[in-house]
Amino acid sequence: MMRITNNMLAYNYLISLNKSLQRQHEIQEQLADGKAIHRPSDDPVKTIRSLRFNTNLAMNEQFTQNLKDAISWMESSDSALSNMGDILIRAKELVIRAVGPNPDIALETAGKELDGLINQLIDLTNTQLGDRFIFAGQKDKTQPVVRNGDMVQYLGDNLKISMPIQPGSVNPDRDSVNLTGLDLFGQGEAVDGLKLFENLIYIKNELLKGDDANMDFLSKDAIAWIDSGHDRLLQAQTELGTRYSMYELAQRMLEDNYVTITGDIAANEDIDMAKAIIDFKNSENVYRAALAVGARVMPVSLVDFLR
Repeated sequence: MMRITNNMLAYNYLISLNKSLQRQHEIQEQLADGKAIHRPSDDPVKTIRSLRFNTNLAMNEQFTQNLKDAISWMESSDSALSNMGDILIRAKELVIRAVGPNPDIALETAGKELDGLINQLIDLTNTQLGDRFIFAGQKDKTQPVVRNGDMVQYLGDNLKISMPIQPGSVNPDRDSVNLTGLDLFGQGEAVDGLKLFENLIYIKNELLKGDDANMDFLSKDAIAWIDSGHDRLLQAQTELGTRYSMYELAQRMLEDNYVTITGDIAANEDIDMAKAIIDFKNSENVYRAALAVGARVMPVSLVDFLR
């Protein structure tokens, strides 16, 4: 039969007392920030869930930021394309007014105004979002279009900028948000030329000839060239609008995912505050009672007799 000593009783009592105090400390720690988990050992299963939920949340936030950047990029592009379309409509009106049966504007005047429209079109092609040129392809730090007299150079490239909004490898056909100068205006005769600008400059120069202008060209081919350029812009704007609608739908889905994920995190990590307060008071009462009982039931030692 095992002999029970005073030291064993005191040791066992202190162990139980420390466990009660530890429990009180754990609940107090939870009450301080409302979280049930502060270290993996608190609850390994919930810790694993928490890591997974927070990883999903970080990914969702990154996709959401990409989506906002993409929508901002596409809105800037759409606004510029609308203004470009207006410029080409005005260019067509100038040619028609100058070469019609009863012209109400001189050819030279129409040519000078068209030259100004070309400059406006270049300015729109050089539209920036922050410090990035939106029609320069992946060379978005480089001004894409530069004019030197009748030479218009395209200094961008024809590569896409991808802003993924869903898991998986990046797919330029699915994730690209930009339109390049070549998408909008077509490859010109020159290596770094753009077809629409070359056509507009040719038409402008023909108008500036005045009475020596090729009226048959202006009344037929020139208008057809402008219409072709306008159609290309409209097609690009339509494709951009379709992608924009997809991103708006994705935005609602990401917002719903955020609500779901944050709800999962709260359910996994947050404590029931009312229950925790009750548990803390119970733990406190147990600890106080243990102190009081210990003072009474701890065995009398030789020291007590020597007083």
